[in-house]
Amino acid sequence: MEPRRYDVAIIGAGVAGLFIAHELSKFNLSIAVIEKEAEPGFGVSKGHAGVLHVVQPPFNSLKSMLAVKGNRLYDRVARELGVSMLRLPALLVARSGIELAILPLVYVVLKIIYQIRGFDISIVSGRRLRLLEPNVEGYAAIMIQGYGVIDSFELIDRLYRSSRARGVEFMFKTEARDLKIEDDTIVIETTRGSIRARYVINAAGLGSDTLASRVGGSERIEPHLGVMLVFDKPQTRSIVAPIPTLKPARTKGGGIIPMPWGSTIWGPSFAPTGSREDRGVRAEHVIDVIRKFKDLVRIKGRLVKAYAGVRPSTPKGDFSISYSPQTRRIINLVGIESPGLTAAPAIALMVIGMLKTAGLELTVAGKTPQKIVWRISTRARLAINPSGIEGHEGVIICPCMKVSLADIIDAIENGASTLDGIIFRTKLGMGSCQGQHCIGRAIIAMLRLTRKKPEDLVKSGEASWLVERL
Repeated sequence: MEPRRYDVAIIGAGVAGLFIAHELSKFNLSIAVIEKEAEPGFGVSKGHAGVLHVVQPPFNSLKSMLAVKGNRLYDRVARELGVSMLRLPALLVARSGIELAILPLVYVVLKIIYQIRGFDISIVSGRRLRLLEPNVEGYAAIMIQGYGVIDSFELIDRLYRSSRARGVEFMFKTEARDLKIEDDTIVIETTRGSIRARYVINAAGLGSDTLASRVGGSERIEPHLGVMLVFDKPQTRSIVAPIPTLKPARTKGGGIIPMPWGSTIWGPSFAPTGSREDRGVRAEHVIDVIRKFKDLVRIKGRLVKAYAGVRPSTPKGDFSISYSPQTRRIINLVGIESPGLTAAPAIALMVIGMLKTAGLELTVAGKTPQKIVWRISTRARLAINPSGIEGHEGVIICPCMKVSLADIIDAIENGASTLDGIIFRTKLGMGSCQGQHCIGRAIIAMLRLTRKKPEDLVKSGEASWLVERL
């Protein structure tokens, strides 16, 4: 059978690959997205906290510059896609006499670097800090305006749906194994056959270095584990973190992050790991995160969840976005770790510029794309007008997060094929009880709606069955 042919093939449906697909879909191109997981955003993008960063060391790095550019683009992105985003300041808190002594120097450095880029930097006295954040312990702080928290699950879903509506073809459960150059065509060998494309974007996350090496790339990934803790109550109004030292650093060290739906995240941590697949959280990981932040904020609410993500770090600790040494028709994105979410819109524009330089003709699509009417969740409808709830919206499956049967139906109709896919799209089970009262009901609803057998339902993909197979 003749391999399928496309103008551009994107390997990886994480947030970077989805943003590239979303922007390229505005042009008259045939585009395919190849993803080994069952749904979009199930790789590296699954394990972060949704923070839009401003400060990112090293300050002269590519990821720092792209984070600033991407941060500025998110207001447009949120309007365009109707994604929930909350702009809020970050407070870098001095908790000791030594940290208080270095605060003025850190303030001057940050002001020089970021004030000219449009981010307001100021010093907050101890008295004002207590007024702003009564739950935070500290002598003083540096306030940085321009941070944000975005519903990254909603963002991923809407990038996917908008790209698909413009004609992008998605191939899930399809792993890219090899790349071969044949004249002006790139052959992608996958677990489901060969695919041909004139240009290829390798945005394969933790597997991006392996694919890049197939066509001469020398980039290497050193995976790092990041553990995050979830509390069921709000603890701060701002993103709060310890004041950083001026030593060279590859990570900001995490912080206290208020989420739009009322919970609080502590973390992430940053530690080397020998496995790209192991996302297990151990007792020592939880203890390390608690020890790091327990003197910064008084704990409110219960610790209801701990989860981990694996960062595709490079030895240099920076993004690597470059043409393949063998052809400009392949662009490799290696090491897209934190702040990859923040930088993703800017990464997409950078890649499009590189494609144009490499010879791809970009003609704005003449046809009007299929219009998407974004549905308002039952949770939002209840907040606006409780008396207007009717039909399946009145069947509440998850009381904590007010997820209805209508929300689950909408998720399945728009691509959710796993339990995690429904959770990410609806916030099912993300409240205080962490699914104790709703996961079973959601599984029953999935069975009825998809008409699958119980043994065929999976949590996130292969070998994650919800019912044991005999």
